[in-house]
Amino acid sequence: MRKALILSCLSALFFVQSHAADVNENAVNPAVTTAQSASKVTTTFNVRITLVDIHGAPVNGGSGLRGYWARNEETGEYYYPGGQEDEDKFESLPAGTYTFGAYPGNWDGAVAKTVTLSSGNVGPDGYIVVTLTYWVE
Repeated sequence: MRKALILSCLSALFFVQSHAADVNENAVNPAVTTAQSASKVTTTFNVRITLVDIHGAPVNGGSGLRGYWARNEETGEYYYPGGQEDEDKFESLPAGTYTFGAYPGNWDGAVAKTVTLSSGNVGPDGYIVVTLTYWVE
């Protein structure tokens, strides 16, 4: 009974979190260049999400996750990696600190992670890799 109650509460929490995005939602468009002022151009970064299990081993194959999101911690804006549910790449995110997370499935999810995007973290393929810990009930 206790486990059922806890799982019900967790499910409700994830449902509320996944539907709590507000009017500030933005889809990332790689063709758009952002400028804060006429003389200052914002640096942008590409981010790729990877999943590991609780032991740090890569998660291979499919998961029940329903997609990923990124929230800019300074502005509160949400970004999504395109129109595909299984897309794991964010293109042209403006520089800043972001919390990355995943929309949970019925019995699985991923722990959100906060990362500051910087040029020192860019890999040889041009992406910053953000690793989320995947969990399954």
